[in-house]
Amino acid sequence: MPSLEVSHRSTVTPDQIDDLGHMNVRYYGINASAGTRILCERLGIARPLMRSSYTRHHHEQMEGADLVVRSTVIPGGERLRVYHELRNNADDDLAATFVHELDHPTVNAPSFELPAHGTPRSLSLTTDALASAPAIEQLHDLGLAMRKPRSVDTDDAQGNDTVPPANFATLLWGGVPFEEHEWVRTLPNGDRYAYAVMEQRTWNRPGPVALGTNIQSFQASLELREKVGRSIAWCYDTDTGEPLIASEAVDLCINLTQRRAIAISAESRSEADPDFHPELAPR
Repeated sequence: MPSLEVSHRSTVTPDQIDDLGHMNVRYYGINASAGTRILCERLGIARPLMRSSYTRHHHEQMEGADLVVRSTVIPGGERLRVYHELRNNADDDLAATFVHELDHPTVNAPSFELPAHGTPRSLSLTTDALASAPAIEQLHDLGLAMRKPRSVDTDDAQGNDTVPPANFATLLWGGVPFEEHEWVRTLPNGDRYAYAVMEQRTWNRPGPVALGTNIQSFQASLELREKVGRSIAWCYDTDTGEPLIASEAVDLCINLTQRRAIAISAESRSEADPDFHPELAPR
């Protein structure tokens, strides 16, 4: 089995800390994307677009932590796939693992199998949420719109004519929500709680998304266990009805005061009921 090569280093800065008190999930992904870019440069490949990504979060990272990304190519398949481990450089604590699938043919590489800690627990690496996405009309009929219709703006495009691949998530989560929900809530005993992403798989359309494209985001609940929920979100081009990005996630309910997992509250379950559509899971 090939050893993982260091592809990127970084330090957790204050602006990367979110309301949960740890590095926001976005920056885990930014670290991994930097690793993919460097690995592709070493292979002599010019920045292929991301087709899909899988992230499994292991341990939260705090301000000041020095992080290191170690990477390797996963052989086989039709497209180039890359495996990353994001670790705390001081104590080798595993922060997250990643599998990136790129819009480039696979390359010859030594044999490598995903380690147990890099293998998905609840999600699949073989589904395609864009290919199996429901028609936008169906999502409207089911009342699953989570953001108001809008146009891709300069914030999405970051000064470009098209949305940079690293900023595709803003297509899903940007804009104005139909309903405001507090991210961090309070339990009857005064403890604070919220939901932390434990696993996530995201699919991107390989083509560019231009400034001014009319879009809208939708979301459905797929599964609710005692402490864990699974959901999927899509963003569509509302003129063509084409899905641009989809993201399936597994979220863990966490007591932020005691820093431990807790059961999902009855309030949260009742909020999820109208959006519960397990038949819309990726295939």
